[in-house]
Amino acid sequence: MSHPSPRPGTPVRLLLTPRASRPVQVGLLPWIHRRPEFRAAVRDATTTGGRPGFSDAVIIAVVAQGLLPGLFNLVQSWVDQQRTEVSIRVQVADAEVELQVSGRTNPTSLLEQTTRALREATGGGADGAA
Repeated sequence: MSHPSPRPGTPVRLLLTPRASRPVQVGLLPWIHRRPEFRAAVRDATTTGGRPGFSDAVIIAVVAQGLLPGLFNLVQSWVDQQRTEVSIRVQVADAEVELQVSGRTNPTSLLEQTTRALREATGGGADGAA
């Protein structure tokens, strides 16, 4: 039997893939590492056996769910500054969702969308009930 929603203490694994159409002024990883709470938890996927072809464009993060609002705010501010997009694959236990962050994305709604999608993926969301 699956849990109705991911437990708040469960770590979240994120795969962040920037989609820069032109050279960026500041890379996403250095941007995120400006905040000390993310330095140990967020790293370049190429140093950890990342997928070939993505080079340093893929960033892996494993963070507590309580850190997601801060991380999403950082990603959104980077997207706004660089005028680009980021694809974020979020995984909690066996549930996984993919989100696109653009200049029009609201970090608060991104968190709500993530929570709702993960709840549905774990069997605790609105499964057709309105």
